[in-house]
Amino acid sequence: MLKTMLSVSENLDFVDEMFLMCPRWLHKDLQTNIRQRVGRLDSPGAREQLIDLLYSGVPYGWLWSEVDSQLDRDELDKELGHAELSLRSIFEAILVVHARMRGKSGHGAKFPVHYSQTQILLDWFPNCRLIHTTRDPRAVYASQSVKYLRDDQGVVSRSIDRSKQFVHINIQTTWTASVHRQLKDLPNYRLVRYEDVICDTRRVLEELCEFLEVPFSTEMLNPLQYGSSFSEFESKRGIDRSALDRWRTTIAPLTARSMELAHRRAFRDLGYLD
Repeated sequence: MLKTMLSVSENLDFVDEMFLMCPRWLHKDLQTNIRQRVGRLDSPGAREQLIDLLYSGVPYGWLWSEVDSQLDRDELDKELGHAELSLRSIFEAILVVHARMRGKSGHGAKFPVHYSQTQILLDWFPNCRLIHTTRDPRAVYASQSVKYLRDDQGVVSRSIDRSKQFVHINIQTTWTASVHRQLKDLPNYRLVRYEDVICDTRRVLEELCEFLEVPFSTEMLNPLQYGSSFSEFESKRGIDRSALDRWRTTIAPLTARSMELAHRRAFRDLGYLD
């Protein structure tokens, strides 16, 4: 939603998830696919093999499932020829081509690397702007605990999948709060809570536009709505407030309370406890 809002700007373009680097237990990232399917990026024919990989449907992430419409193959091939191949130069080429196709001068990406790898982005681009989006961990668990369930699953299988997500979200809560503590004093870092985007949309967007040094537009306040773990895609516009407190009725009170007690420091650092 936030990406959709900010993309209204004439200056800003955002690439969808490309999963350049992720913990191996979460998803197979692009770096691993390149290592296994292309090998050394300085070897003869590596660029051609890389392009074939990027357009093969193998890499994980929405961008790669729609890559033909998202990135012009010839343009990307040409852009990759301008610098020595590396994960960073591949990332930059993707950003540049995606923005150029949409007539934008400023470029960024939604979730380019796992948040635990944020320091990589700062090493590559010391002056980049980092927007760290968070949501109440109880609401995240409520969403993720049903997102991957299938209609044909039995009770035991569903319980196992829910338990895996419970563990995952608890790890994520500690991890993301730690990232925030490490970065919070940087001038090019901002923490943005989902709840604030929903409840105080204009203020949040105006502050983000100032942070990004782009003009604010009232059109940003009327984004296209996308589906969620609880509902299918609907072509509606505006801010949907119905999801704000849905977690209160979709997870057990004991589960919610246990998460709060286990992560009091994280909840406090992220603004979910006084």
